[in-house]
Amino acid sequence: MSNTDPAPLRPLEPRQRNGCLTAFMLGVGVILLIPGVLCVIVSVAMGPGANVNPITIIVICLAFGGLALIVQALSRK
Repeated sequence: MSNTDPAPLRPLEPRQRNGCLTAFMLGVGVILLIPGVLCVIVSVAMGPGANVNPITIIVICLAFGGLALIVQALSRK
């Protein structure tokens, strides 16, 4: 029986990102972010006593989704 060590594993190289997919994710993220930002500005301008309706909450959630897409597109993982 021979006592040979297996070859050391080389580190994995990061996968190349598709430029079109990154641009698409950035574009969709910005599109989703714009209405949320406008909604937040209007809500803040109305003051603390303003009623928050469900549409406002949905639009703000869409804005967070857009922000998540932007972060994902720009991350290098």
